[in-house]
Amino acid sequence: MKVFLGGARGSFPVSGADQMRYGGGTFSLLVEDREGGQVLIDAGSGARRLKGRLRPGGTAFFTHTHLDHLIGLPMLAKVWPQRLLLPRGGLKEILARVFSPPVWPVKLPAADFPVPVAPVEIGGLRVNWQPVAHPDGCVSYRVDEPATGASVVVATDLEWQMMTPRAQDAFALFARGTDLLVFDSHYRPEEYAAHKGWGHSAWTDAVEAARRTGARKLWLMHHAPGRADAEIDAMGVEAAALFSGAVFATEDAMMETLHE
Repeated sequence: MKVFLGGARGSFPVSGADQMRYGGGTFSLLVEDREGGQVLIDAGSGARRLKGRLRPGGTAFFTHTHLDHLIGLPMLAKVWPQRLLLPRGGLKEILARVFSPPVWPVKLPAADFPVPVAPVEIGGLRVNWQPVAHPDGCVSYRVDEPATGASVVVATDLEWQMMTPRAQDAFALFARGTDLLVFDSHYRPEEYAAHKGWGHSAWTDAVEAARRTGARKLWLMHHAPGRADAEIDAMGVEAAALFSGAVFATEDAMMETLHE
């Protein structure tokens, strides 16, 4: 299994001299099995970094439909997925609103919009999901490659401290033993109280979740749009001191090979 991160930024794209290393593209992630089967998760502006690797007619899953996770879709016209999935349904109607004047002058390209009710098999990959706390709803995804035993769990846009103990336990079971946990780390812990209910976690929440799941490695992502490289560097040092597998996700070189 190979995992490629297109964008690590949260809320909206940014650019600036002090935001180069961790990038400004919003979240998109590609998982490939060892035979080349592909699963795309979300299509933020960071999807443009993945489009050279994507093949047309694939499958895209969406955690939720906030704009920072959709705005890269128009850039995928030449590698448009055949299937676009959102477990709660309604994705076609939502995307049709985005792909319509005066928001966007091009109509939504043809695709299938199945509503999955059980784990989905894509080539050598199995995709499952678990609801998490976020305004308007959101799911986390687990992608397993049974042939190798590799797995990645994607948990962007969730507010760990707004999840009940039962919901946290359910997530920990869902993500148990994953090789790679990709987790929302929008805030520093001292910032969280002023943003309670906004739908995002502190990096310390990500470390707690990684410990509870037994994850081998943790990518901390969904960086706050105003967060500068130097500040993320400092947060990375703090996180690595608490969890040796913690890495703050960059946009340019974040690729992981699991069990190959």
